[in-house]
Amino acid sequence: MNEITEDKLRFKPKARIIRTIGDQLISGPEAAVIELVKNAYDADANFVEIKFTPPLQSGEGRISITDDGHGMSLDDIRLKWMEPATASKVKDRRSPSKTRKMMGSKGIGRFAAAKLGAKMALTSTVSDKGGNVAVLIPELDWSIFSDDVYLSDIAIDYLVQNVEEPTGTTIEVIELHESWTKNRLSKLYGELRRLLSPFAASHEESDDFSVYLDLSNCDEDSAGFDPADIFEDSGDQKDDSGYRGRGRRVHPFPLLSTCDYELDGKLAPNGAFEGSFTIHRAGRGAERISIPSAGIKQGESAGTVEVQLYMFDREADAIKSNMKAAGMGDLSATEARRLLDSISGVAIYREGFRVRPYGDPENDWLALDTRRVQDPSLRIGHNQIAGYLKIEGEQDSNLFERSSREGFEDNAAFQNLTKLMKRLLAEIVEPKRFDFREKAGISRPRSSSFDELKELSELKRVRKLVALLEPKQREQAERIIDKESQRLSLRIDAMRERQRVLEAQSSLGAILAEVLHEGSPEATFVQKSADRMNVMLKTFLTGDDGGKSKAREFFSTRVPQIKASGDKLADLFRALRPLAGGKRRQPALFYPIKTIRDAMALFENHKVDVTIETAAKGMEFLGHSEDLATAVVNIVGNAVHWLEATDVVAPRIQIILSRSEEGGHVFIEDNGPGVRKEFMERIFEVGFTLKEGGTGLGLNIAREALARSGGKLRFHPEHETGALFEITFPAGPEI
Repeated sequence: MNEITEDKLRFKPKARIIRTIGDQLISGPEAAVIELVKNAYDADANFVEIKFTPPLQSGEGRISITDDGHGMSLDDIRLKWMEPATASKVKDRRSPSKTRKMMGSKGIGRFAAAKLGAKMALTSTVSDKGGNVAVLIPELDWSIFSDDVYLSDIAIDYLVQNVEEPTGTTIEVIELHESWTKNRLSKLYGELRRLLSPFAASHEESDDFSVYLDLSNCDEDSAGFDPADIFEDSGDQKDDSGYRGRGRRVHPFPLLSTCDYELDGKLAPNGAFEGSFTIHRAGRGAERISIPSAGIKQGESAGTVEVQLYMFDREADAIKSNMKAAGMGDLSATEARRLLDSISGVAIYREGFRVRPYGDPENDWLALDTRRVQDPSLRIGHNQIAGYLKIEGEQDSNLFERSSREGFEDNAAFQNLTKLMKRLLAEIVEPKRFDFREKAGISRPRSSSFDELKELSELKRVRKLVALLEPKQREQAERIIDKESQRLSLRIDAMRERQRVLEAQSSLGAILAEVLHEGSPEATFVQKSADRMNVMLKTFLTGDDGGKSKAREFFSTRVPQIKASGDKLADLFRALRPLAGGKRRQPALFYPIKTIRDAMALFENHKVDVTIETAAKGMEFLGHSEDLATAVVNIVGNAVHWLEATDVVAPRIQIILSRSEEGGHVFIEDNGPGVRKEFMERIFEVGFTLKEGGTGLGLNIAREALARSGGKLRFHPEHETGALFEITFPAGPEI
């Protein structure tokens, strides 16, 4: 008998893991510098200096990162700084003396030096009982962390001595991995400016941490550029940090509060928003804004988010005026637009520092330009907004930075933050901006309806002028006008019919999600059941008694289930059939209550209570049932969306049928958020929508569909709770 021995496997990491952390998990040299700046902040420093010493070519040069923080003792360096992924910052989220919220948490930022150069030196001075003590690592060659040795075998020389110098840390990176050209340093300078919160510059937050970039050793001969070309801002270099070096202080980009439109306020953890919206271009005061909860769960919430959005129109006069008011001087329209391009985007700040890459001009994380392509007259593009979000720490916001320091993990909290920001734009900023621009006469002309085109085709104004002509000339002109008017009318009718097919297809597109949601599971169930039945059939016919018994039990339970799924699919397709295009038949009598019930089958899966009542039993409508179905699907679809989006308690939709001298009536009422007063006149316009991802076609399609059967659609603005729509439709004779 073989003897079984038990043992345990143990990890023995290769030393190369250190280089891998710094070299591969830090996305680029700019990100590496920023990580070292954040480490200085966590060390309670008043300032950090980043100094470049030429030649700044690959394999040469030097970068020094110096701060006046509390420094590190030998034990700190051995047990924390040189230990990968230490949890020291996770356990203690506040810095020792200034109680700052710690920026780092993953224990990898300290290895950013490996991303910058082949070697480094470290000097760190810490306060001790008998005075200040300095720890010096004269040279750390990253090449010793190779595949050939284990991490536990690495030994690094160091010195410890008593000194009189103040506390702080200096990291010198030697033999740079990449060349630092004028363009790369300009990019770094821009990154550092964006790193710092603009709210500190506006004195909304304490300004107790300064960043300096020292290029004083660089010139055309040694580095290939003049440092004056890098530093474009002319901000005051003085502060109370105690810095005495030769570096230029890095100032954050200023808040461009001289904008055309401004939104500020707070998003609550459940998605509700409270704040104000101001149209500066109209000279109006701030308007209070409130949006109800989005029903976001606690574990999927981005926490409390402070929102400040500055939006701009890009017409020449408007953008030049804004930039001049911001102190940028008399710029040309091209220069003003270029300046706006350089600072555009929606940045995210946490504890006074920007989370890269949100806010970079090229980082359109909200996909604003994609939205704008769909409707440029309504939507705001990425280059029209300079926005700032302030978020809470990781534990409160559920927003966790990637190890590469390139944005957040794509979890539910980040996805919800993205949706909420788009919701603010879609429900507040864009429609209010669109309304102002239209009333001010600076927007694109509104699309005309077919009824308006029909009226224009009658050429009434031309006929009035013709009436002033001599009888003989008038008669000849009227014949020509009648002929052309008839041609126009026929052409418009043809266009209306073509649009009818397109509208039917649009309605089908709007309910495609419902079809997939309802139909796909049933179709999959039928398919898998058929495969299983095909296997069981052989057992049922030729198997033993036990096999036949199991097969019989399977068939007896599965066949009714398949029939139920088939019936559901049949009902679904029956409800869809009236919405399809095709040649129109003659108007006919139909029962509206049946048409409405068939349409409601599309929304059975939604947790919205729908009731249908009639005060005119047996009433028939005269027209096309698919026109009524199209209208009802679009109206109810809108109601369902807003009832779910605003997390209404006990959501309901009530449909009531009645009759009057005008014909048949269908009232569709919901208990949702309703339509805000300023938008009531706009809801039937093509392209107008408050729904993120909406087309702005639904209600227009509903109205046009009813018009084809002689029906009308009306919105009741006086209705106080929710929204109320009324359909009037030709009715058959009373029985």
